[in-house]
Amino acid sequence: MECECELKSEEIEALKSIFSIILKRGRSPSIEELRLSLKRSDEEIIHTLDELEKKGDFLLRKERTQEIVSIYPLSLKPTEHQITLEDGTRLFAMCAVDALGMPLMFNKSVRIVSRCEECKHELVFEIKNGEITFMSHPNATICSPGIQVYPAAETCCPLVNFFCSKKHANEWIAKNPKLKNNIRQSLVRQRFPKIKECWKRYGKTLGIQ
Repeated sequence: MECECELKSEEIEALKSIFSIILKRGRSPSIEELRLSLKRSDEEIIHTLDELEKKGDFLLRKERTQEIVSIYPLSLKPTEHQITLEDGTRLFAMCAVDALGMPLMFNKSVRIVSRCEECKHELVFEIKNGEITFMSHPNATICSPGIQVYPAAETCCPLVNFFCSKKHANEWIAKNPKLKNNIRQSLVRQRFPKIKECWKRYGKTLGIQ
């Protein structure tokens, strides 16, 4: 999902509250918790969540319930992209780009543990003060679809992955010929400045910087 977005004030406040509760408690907030935090009625909160879900990938709820299972770029279910904050809190990103963007969004130093989608070897990144300070594989690469089809959380994120090298990225693409014309490939260090700019802006929009 592009981090450029148009959000209403009540939507921004809802997202900010949800992120705050997740970061403090490591789980999805209940409607009751959001009512206490936002000082709004259940009906108003549910309407705001409905609107956010309609806008694409801001959040996703379990079918026929109000249980939030993802709030972009966080997944409340384990993924291959694990992020550990300095205080030991573990989070999971929806995709490789989100894993690199979340530290900038939250303005926190983190350790990212993922894997190469081709050889399954562990990849580790450390980000401190908004910069990549360690990469287990200096030529780590990201592949992602050039065209997104919504809901991106379901159609795009599974295809946005890390590779330990361009060689392994090319080998993976060769095994998936249907994706060949809709995959862009870039070195992590080359892609990072744009990711940084985008996610810092999103964090400021939500007031969580």
